[in-house]
Amino acid sequence: MRYARQESLIDKENQGLLKGKTVAIVGIGAIGTNSANLLARSGINLILIDHDEVDLTNLDRQSLFDEKDVGKLKVKAAKEKLSKINSSIKIKIFKEKLTEKNLDILYSDLVLDCIDNLEARFLINKFCVENKIPWVHAAAIKYSGIVFNFVPGSACFNCIYKNVDNIERCEDVGILNSVVSLISAIQASEALKILLGKNYEKDLIRINLQNNSFDKIKVNKDQNCKICNEEVKDIKKFDIKLCKTKGAYSVKLNKKIDIDFKKLKGYKIIIETPILLVLKVGNEEIVVHKYGEIIFKKLKDEKKIIKIANEILNKF
Repeated sequence: MRYARQESLIDKENQGLLKGKTVAIVGIGAIGTNSANLLARSGINLILIDHDEVDLTNLDRQSLFDEKDVGKLKVKAAKEKLSKINSSIKIKIFKEKLTEKNLDILYSDLVLDCIDNLEARFLINKFCVENKIPWVHAAAIKYSGIVFNFVPGSACFNCIYKNVDNIERCEDVGILNSVVSLISAIQASEALKILLGKNYEKDLIRINLQNNSFDKIKVNKDQNCKICNEEVKDIKKFDIKLCKTKGAYSVKLNKKIDIDFKKLKGYKIIIETPILLVLKVGNEEIVVHKYGEIIFKKLKDEKKIIKIANEILNKF
């Protein structure tokens, strides 16, 4: 059996749970290729996000690639290799740079941050806080690396990284490939713990292979953080309840409101009557009633439903 050794450790039931999980990996570079390799071998479905191509200078530390991959898109080359490693998992790729306009591609059970772009990390943080998705931050440079788990209700990325000016980059100062492998292994292990509801690491892990130091740093939630504390306020304001009806989902507020349809003119309107609108939001068709109820005709993903409902109801 493919997962026999892993099942003997986590048991067959948990292995079955992993089969239904999807992890989005942002950045298919040094850490991303190593973490993707480990998760694919563990039986987890993947979403791979990167806009870059494989370069010769990547090969010393980006484990999935070889010389024949130079010039190929990283997500395509990675999918080819990972599909050969484990043909039973689903792999979706996005050859895109993460921006405010395409954050929906992050929808998953967990996100791995494997990038060296601070701006994109703030975008991941905001999206994951708003949608209550856990994510694992990992970074490595020179001889050092860090890993930290951001889970709903705990400190967020904005709590820790408020004032960051000069950020060193691997291409400027270098990186040891063994640091990458170690940090990826920790990141992938923490991802498994979170996905299975196990006791994950609460402290920030910092490793330095130059002196072989291993530190755990306690991180406190910033009560004045504008990102994670605003999200808590939204929960109180929008006590959203999801209830299945005949093949559809209905979302209601905890109080009745009178929706002004004029504020929804920015959406594509399919049908408009005095009491309801039928809107096209992305690829989804939804019905918005004047008293505040929203019906999702086909969408079944509860995280996406909550996101769209919040987006509309926050206007009122």
